[in-house]
Amino acid sequence: MKYIFIDSNQYRHLFSRSEGFSDEVFQLLVNLIDRKHIKLLLPQQTKEEVERNKFRSWPDNAVKSIENKMQKLKDLQGKADKDFSGYKGCERLKLELEKEIKQLEKEKKNTHKSFTENRSSANQKLKQLFNRAEFIEEHDGLRNAASMRNQKGNPPYDEGIGDCLIWESLLSYLPRRSQLIFVSHDDKAWGEDTFDQWLEKEFKERINGKVFYSNKLSDIPDLTAEEQQKIRREEVESLKQDAVSDFVNSPSFVGAGARARRLLMYADRLTTDDFKEILTASLANHEIYQSFFTPAPLNTLVVGKDGYVRKEIELIEESLWRQFCEKYLIDLKRQSDEKKQEKDDGIDSDNIPF
Repeated sequence: MKYIFIDSNQYRHLFSRSEGFSDEVFQLLVNLIDRKHIKLLLPQQTKEEVERNKFRSWPDNAVKSIENKMQKLKDLQGKADKDFSGYKGCERLKLELEKEIKQLEKEKKNTHKSFTENRSSANQKLKQLFNRAEFIEEHDGLRNAASMRNQKGNPPYDEGIGDCLIWESLLSYLPRRSQLIFVSHDDKAWGEDTFDQWLEKEFKERINGKVFYSNKLSDIPDLTAEEQQKIRREEVESLKQDAVSDFVNSPSFVGAGARARRLLMYADRLTTDDFKEILTASLANHEIYQSFFTPAPLNTLVVGKDGYVRKEIELIEESLWRQFCEKYLIDLKRQSDEKKQEKDDGIDSDNIPF
């Protein structure tokens, strides 16, 4: 299993229309966590930073950014009046600028609500992530270790002990041989393009693990590629099991045919146990064996190579296979039956000299 830590300022992007925490990345994280392929780590220090910043500094900075954009548009309006009045298209340009300014005014008005109201879409997403996270509570041992780290001047480099607390929290929680995805855009504390070498060495010594460092949330899909493949395989396996179960419990003649055809989608993934279920139901469920629509797909389902059955059927009890063949008029060979017959006849095929 991989672990992921997201630095506090990255959560700010949940509230931004133009940056970072896209719906795709959010849904991917939720899926990875729910499927138990990854654990999101939330040190107490990070949680407190996010919760206090979203009430003051983040909305204030967002408002200032909007005001700066508005001022630039107003400056353009003034320049248009001064330098381009009388030119064709000048009035149209001014109207477009006014439209953008009004849109920004509306955005400015709603900015604080987005950050502070619990019912806002961004706060609901934040709540979903925090509820799924592994919370790492502080204690005196962590605080003392963080304070000593800070006093010595060891990284992560921070004027206070906040980042030191985060690092000590992660080291205290993670088991040996862990893989940690570390997402932050704090070059001074954690490193610019690569993870701070001192911290990486310490992680190797204490955890004997590996850190995957990124300063972009958009890198998460690439950093979790292996886990996503596992999820896709699990989803297909789940769909296959649903298809087998639905066929076995077919409630009608017509439905049985449709469900038999659906099994063909997963033919290459069916195991011996799956085939045993399918064959048993094909003989026991009258909605299946009396249906006009089931023989054709069931015949196709069991066909293997060179006139033999699929290899998964070789291990099914001979009596069950023979009953199935008689019921559905199937004329396919099983290599296991041929070898058994040769043995019964006293013929050892391995000793035939041609």
